[in-house]
Amino acid sequence: MIIQFCGLSGAGKTTLARAASEKLKQLSLPVEVIDGDEYRETICSNLGFSKNDRCVRILEGWHL
Repeated sequence: MIIQFCGLSGAGKTTLARAASEKLKQLSLPVEVIDGDEYRETICSNLGFSKNDRCVRILEGWHL
């Protein structure tokens, strides 16, 4: 199962994901949180949020 939290920057997606992760772990369910901010810093730190940069990030993602 994949649960994806979407929303504006600073809306609390990461906070909510971490809280949900802890609850699911308490139920002995395997959980992996993939934080978009951490992903961007590691994989494509040279890209911003312009339309072109987002398209490049999507296309590069297919090659990972």
